[in-house]
Amino acid sequence: MINPNEHPLFEERDLEGLFRKTWEIYKKHFGWLFLYSFLGILVLQSFLFTSRLREFMTFDYLNNPEKITEQMGSLFILMVVFFIGYSILYLFLHYYILYQEWKPENNHFILIKESIKKFALPYLGTMFLAFMILMTGMMLGIMLFVIGMFAAMIYLATVFTPTSALLIIEEVNPLEAITGSFKLVHKDLWKTLGYIVVFYILYFVIGIILSSITLAPFAGNFFQFLNPETSTEMAKTSRSLLPDISPAYILISSATSAVITPLAPIFSILIYFNLKYK
Repeated sequence: MINPNEHPLFEERDLEGLFRKTWEIYKKHFGWLFLYSFLGILVLQSFLFTSRLREFMTFDYLNNPEKITEQMGSLFILMVVFFIGYSILYLFLHYYILYQEWKPENNHFILIKESIKKFALPYLGTMFLAFMILMTGMMLGIMLFVIGMFAAMIYLATVFTPTSALLIIEEVNPLEAITGSFKLVHKDLWKTLGYIVVFYILYFVIGIILSSITLAPFAGNFFQFLNPETSTEMAKTSRSLLPDISPAYILISSATSAVITPLAPIFSILIYFNLKYK
């Protein structure tokens, strides 16, 4: 069990300090963080594009709306696989960063085994609870129109940012992790919310830029898709091409995602210690 007061990252930082430390940790562990992120995302994307679930994405729902209910089973399987897959990936990334910064001599295979054995089920339970609370908050927010929905989403996303680190470090159950996150974030809600909003704006901008570079060969098709006269035909063409996506595309797409994926766990860990220090 990690004592947060003795961890090297236990320190209060301003926004500049958080960004500087995030970048420092990212560079320090980039090789392994990229590798593990790449392998995890590659497995999930390969499953998506090589399994029969791709039929769900390529089905022509506009001309066959009555078939939508028949595809719900495939959609459910897809959601469950991606929920579990990305949860396990983010669990390990959090665990790896925390322990490599604390005791760098830790064996990676032991870290993988420990993270899954000790925290897989509690982490999945915590993420499911967080997801349900987030969806409920957004649905209630809709009653206050779109602004209310986004306000609820931003607030709850802020509250749940340190949840993963809290679960691992304090070794609590899912309900305690959720309630603990609420209490922790409300120590300094508005400043923390500002930090997280700025981080994720930059995070998504970087992701869009990297994705644009990856999808550059398809830029011409994108602009044609914006043309109402060709959009329907382009949509049909896109659906027909999806099953034939090459392994090279899956590799490049996975690598692109793996470049930025570790940034979120690093920042969320620093937010946890930032609030814990107060």
